[in-house]
Amino acid sequence: MENNREIEEIMMGMVYEKAMEIYSEALIEHGTNPHNYGAIDHPDGYAKITGVCGDTVEMFLRIKGEKIEESKFNTDGCMFSIAACSVAAEMAEGKTVPACIGISQSAILGHLEKMPKDHEHCALLAAMTMQKALRQCIGSIGKN
Repeated sequence: MENNREIEEIMMGMVYEKAMEIYSEALIEHGTNPHNYGAIDHPDGYAKITGVCGDTVEMFLRIKGEKIEESKFNTDGCMFSIAACSVAAEMAEGKTVPACIGISQSAILGHLEKMPKDHEHCALLAAMTMQKALRQCIGSIGKN
């Protein structure tokens, strides 16, 4: 049994090394270990969009004072959608709503680096959903 575990660890190491040749460390990290995954009860900002690819993204934002205190997401999408949403949510936390205008497809792609061309739409979906949730937050600023 212990021998099988060693073989599994060696194989996973080989898979990881091969993946690092194709994808960036940030893409692998956010796609396999997403940051800010989940939901927020009674968010100040919420959006849900289904993209042309069929992936659905939800963004949840909580405002405290002038800043985004908490940012979470859910998606039924692939690893690339998960990575894009994870980066978008991470980029928003601790910033003011106006500062989050820069959370765009290109900003997300820049952070993730080696996003395959045929999955760049995942970053657009994450950015669009974040921007829609941010618009909903405008009425909550200063109330919390």
